[in-house]
Amino acid sequence: MDRSLLAGGLAVLTLAFAIQPGLAQGAGKKVNSDWPCQQILVRTISVPAVWTGPGIEGIDWQSDSKLVDLTDKLAARRLPLEQAQQQITDFAKTLGADKTSKLTALFAGLYHKLNNERTQIIDGLDRFGQKQKDLGDRLREETAALHEAQDKAGGAPLPDLKDKSGPQTAPGPEASILEKLQWDLRIFQDRHNAVTFACESPVLIEQRLFALARTIQENLN
Repeated sequence: MDRSLLAGGLAVLTLAFAIQPGLAQGAGKKVNSDWPCQQILVRTISVPAVWTGPGIEGIDWQSDSKLVDLTDKLAARRLPLEQAQQQITDFAKTLGADKTSKLTALFAGLYHKLNNERTQIIDGLDRFGQKQKDLGDRLREETAALHEAQDKAGGAPLPDLKDKSGPQTAPGPEASILEKLQWDLRIFQDRHNAVTFACESPVLIEQRLFALARTIQENLN
């Protein structure tokens, strides 16, 4: 086995579980212990955190097809934020006496769509975190089993699974454990590296909603 992989993988394993908070730092609130991200887990965007305009409770924004279409366009992150903000300004210029109600309904739609999208991503990260935690537990068990097998073998060095030179003998129990540990470490490390971008997504969505809400509020006046 590649010793650097074993050492590096175990280091990632240690780091990954060290950064999973049991408490939200500075918040004093319990969070999901399976949460795989360094960012504090906040499940729902609070309306007052992004909006200081009229209340949105009970607004039926979905009854206006044009408003629904605009909401879909603005919520899509493939549309650059600057273009989305310009579309809001252009839309506001077409409104008359109903400007306040239309723009408030627009925010209600954006809040609904972006908050739901963010919640779906967080739910997916929760599931990922549980799988990663389960795999981490298995890696700890495999590491303990490897140490036990080494002790029984009299402290012999780890077999090199890549070394095919010289006479080949039947692998001892530590070799099969080591091979399984190597495979699981690769999976754990690949998952750990891949989740970084996904962990940023809830923050990016919240930032987008805040920026769009600010532009809507600027056009209320």
